[in-house]
Amino acid sequence: MQYKRRKSHDSAGIVEMTPMIDIVFLLIIFFMVASQFAQQSRLNLNLPEEKGEQDINPQTTGLVINIREDGALILDTDAPPLTLALLEERIEKAVAEGGIPWQSLLIRADQNASTTVLNDVLKILNKHGLSATRLATEVP
Repeated sequence: MQYKRRKSHDSAGIVEMTPMIDIVFLLIIFFMVASQFAQQSRLNLNLPEEKGEQDINPQTTGLVINIREDGALILDTDAPPLTLALLEERIEKAVAEGGIPWQSLLIRADQNASTTVLNDVLKILNKHGLSATRLATEVP
């Protein structure tokens, strides 16, 4: 009696790479578009020129307080200007919801803005336990 030989099968199988490549390209496109929106979401301010600390790994920013040249306070680029009382309410609400680490707080003040407004903002932050913050500058 003669037996048939079995054909050897490759047990590893073939892995299709096309869907994975499609997903990688979609992720690349998503991150490119998202980075463009992040650049456009910044309010155009004339920041002071200072070498400052050069961060190798830029940190994400949770709350950005913009101070325009006329002293107006803006939290979002499209939002209307806030008064100091409204800013204090929003910061108090953000602290109550879970806190704001000082590393995620950024103040962008126009170089021609009044320092009185900046000092008032810093007093409000200090009142709510945020005694440290980051100030945005432009590299000369």
